Amino acid sequence: MLYWRKGKEKNVHYATRQKKGLFMINERRIGKEEYAIYTGPSSPAFSPQLAGITWPFPFYEIQRSSGSCYVFEYIISGQGQIIQDQETCHVKAGDAYILRPGHYQHYWADPKDPWKKVWLNVEGSMVRHMLSDYGLDDTLVIPDLGDGSFLFSIVDMIQKDPVHCGKKLPLLLHQYISFLSDFLGHRTLGKSPALAMKNFIEENLTAPIRIDDIADSVHLSRSRCIHLFREAYGITPYNYYLSMKLELAQSMLYHTNLSIQIISERLGFPCYEHFSAFFKKQTGISPAQYRKRDVRQ
Repeated sequence: MLYWRKGKEKNVHYATRQKKGLFMINERRIGKEEYAIYTGPSSPAFSPQLAGITWPFPFYEIQRSSGSCYVFEYIISGQGQIIQDQETCHVKAGDAYILRPGHYQHYWADPKDPWKKVWLNVEGSMVRHMLSDYGLDDTLVIPDLGDGSFLFSIVDMIQKDPVHCGKKLPLLLHQYISFLSDFLGHRTLGKSPALAMKNFIEENLTAPIRIDDIADSVHLSRSRCIHLFREAYGITPYNYYLSMKLELAQSMLYHTNLSIQIISERLGFPCYEHFSAFFKKQTGISPAQYRKRDVRQ
């Protein structure tokens, strides 16, 4: 469900600068927004909050004494100004920017050409690790990106399934951050052992890999690789491998007409029975039952 945010909410105040003047509380907002609320499970590692679209409004303005979450925004049209601590930037259509928790933030639309933007608010140590892994620790603005599709996909995902989309959101955000890094020309793959393990897992989803294989890929002990991966992504590397393998299996079952036997072979299972047992353990139903369900993942 999408909600309209307009008027007054708890701890969030709306007004026009002309009538009220500037004032500081924990957060001050002025504007019109259509947004979706994530209501599924969360953790200190990854906790989505809201995602939505801000419509053009001449007096749009947000001011926070200290942001509580990571804010990813993309300007669809129009322009505005952003300030984070002592850094001030002008942003325009096609630009993206990233605001970080714990910093003073003040941003507003140009009154003559107010922006329309798509955005995501998310908390968690996993986001910090992702940005660090891709060399975006200190990046505020990504100029001339020209692509807001990842953020639109996140808004759509939360809108359609606000309770159960939590397992897919980290992967989509990871892809977006990787896209931003590639666009800026950063090449930091291999800098982080956790990221190297993540890449190894994603490149070998159709292989029957073990935790020892993952540890060997970065020349670390089992215990060390588990510790580093869990610290970065909030999950053990082997459980991440299983979750990604399950997601691939679900996609193949829903989007293709391949037999379950062929799918099990392509996913690297020794036989149909092993695949069926794995799938039922993860989901509570068999692959055949899942395929019959009229739900879109």
